Amino acid sequence: MKNIADIIHIGELIAVSKVFQLNPYKMVTLIENGLMEVFENKEAFLKKYGNHETNEDLDWCELNNGKIFTKPK
Repeated sequence: MKNIADIIHIGELIAVSKVFQLNPYKMVTLIENGLMEVFENKEAFLKKYGNHETNEDLDWCELNNGKIFTKPK
């Protein structure tokens, strides 16, 4: 497993936690357990999920730096 600190900056974690209405600890736990994913860019996200508008069972958040966080609804 990758070190989460190498993937996510604490500011990103706090911003996305407010969007998903989760506390940062819960988000880290979800990422560690594979229930939440972090994509470095939109291309990686689209490669896995295709057109995000057709994914009704997936919540996602794109940051202004291009990272995308996803979690199942």
